[in-house]
Amino acid sequence: MAGDPEIIGGPTPIPVLRAPGDIYRWKVQNGSAEQHVYVQIADSLRADAFEEPLRSGIESKGESVLRKLLASGNVPTRIKITSGGITEVGVDRRSRPCAF
Repeated sequence: MAGDPEIIGGPTPIPVLRAPGDIYRWKVQNGSAEQHVYVQIADSLRADAFEEPLRSGIESKGESVLRKLLASGNVPTRIKITSGGITEVGVDRRSRPCAF
C-alpha cells in the first residue's frame, strides 16, 4: 500500500569539493521505494556566518522546504537553496523554479 512520501533519515552532510555551499542528503520513503534527496544550500547562506535566530533558520531550511514538497506529493532528486530562491532539479537535469 502506497502512503504519502515521508522523511525517514537525514540530514547527512555530503562532502563535495567542487560544489559551492553545503550539500545534505535526506532519505525519503515514497511508497515502496526509498529515495535520496540532495539539498544544496548556497555558500552565501552558510549558517555559521550568521547569528541567531537567522542561523537556526538556515540550518533547518533544507528540511522545511523538503517537507513542503513532500506534502504536495512531489519527491525531487535535488533542491538548490540560494538567496535568489529555491530551485528543484529533477532526474532529467532541467532546472525549474519551485512553486510554493
